[in-house]
Amino acid sequence: GVGCFLETARGTPNEFAEIRFDPDGRISLILGTQSNGQGHETSYPQIAASLLGLPLERFRLVQADTRVVQRGAGHGGARSMHQGGSALVKAAEIVIEKGRRIAAGLLQADNTEIVFAEGRFTVPGSEREIDLPAVARAAADAANLPEGMAPGLDSSVYNMLDVFTFPNGCHIAEVEIDPETGFVTLQSYTAVDDYGRLINPLLTTGQVHGGVVQGIGQALFEHTAYDPGSGQLLSGSLMDYALPRADDLPPFDITLAEMPTSANPLGVKGSGQAGCIAAPQTIINAIVDALAPLGIDHIDMPATPERVWRAIHAARR
Repeated sequence: GVGCFLETARGTPNEFAEIRFDPDGRISLILGTQSNGQGHETSYPQIAASLLGLPLERFRLVQADTRVVQRGAGHGGARSMHQGGSALVKAAEIVIEKGRRIAAGLLQADNTEIVFAEGRFTVPGSEREIDLPAVARAAADAANLPEGMAPGLDSSVYNMLDVFTFPNGCHIAEVEIDPETGFVTLQSYTAVDDYGRLINPLLTTGQVHGGVVQGIGQALFEHTAYDPGSGQLLSGSLMDYALPRADDLPPFDITLAEMPTSANPLGVKGSGQAGCIAAPQTIINAIVDALAPLGIDHIDMPATPERVWRAIHAARR
């Protein structure tokens, strides 16, 4: 079975980001999004480390702490890297520009002469240079600041980004059906997806795995069943509501095709929901293809063994 998808991903079109230089020498990244397994604790520091030219271990992510996080829209709609990552880029740009002005005074140069690269401000053609942490320390003293600048190198932004990204891809599933029981075995699953520029390919692949498994659950197992007489929910616990388990899953072959978008400064596209968008249709298409010789061209989700068995026996009458 084959299934292709094109998703619109934006979520709430604004997000908060703050970069704070702490007294212990580390840098706090304060974001209004919330990680629930996506790996923000890794990806946001990766973005900041790349932009500010400092080691990854210098950064720590602060999230979901209302004593510190001023505002934020949380996670949803595959928005975190698109919205939160873009806000973090703007906050880093403010840090660099403030640092450039401070460094110009410390290095006795004009702002336009200062070059920032790999965590250092330099004056080309000379040996004058200073690193970003040293500028942050100097920024605490008003005597080192340009006129009108408040002490500190911290920055915060509330970024508005009312545009969508369009993650897309093509999935293929191979299934085997036992005609005597109606049980569907998923033999293999292949996905080729485009999520734009990848901040961390391993985390993105993990997101695809999780989304596909959710889609497998929707296609084959998960069902809220009610007693037709009493209306009593019959699948109210995990004893009765079937979730996919590790032994229900085949090997996954995931290919990520990087096609950066111009919708945000990172070139990223949302990846949080794509797997569970593509998988149900792909698996149902595979089941219908396997049953096509019997004249079956439709089956409702979830394609439980009972439903498949009934469809097979109805077609054989």
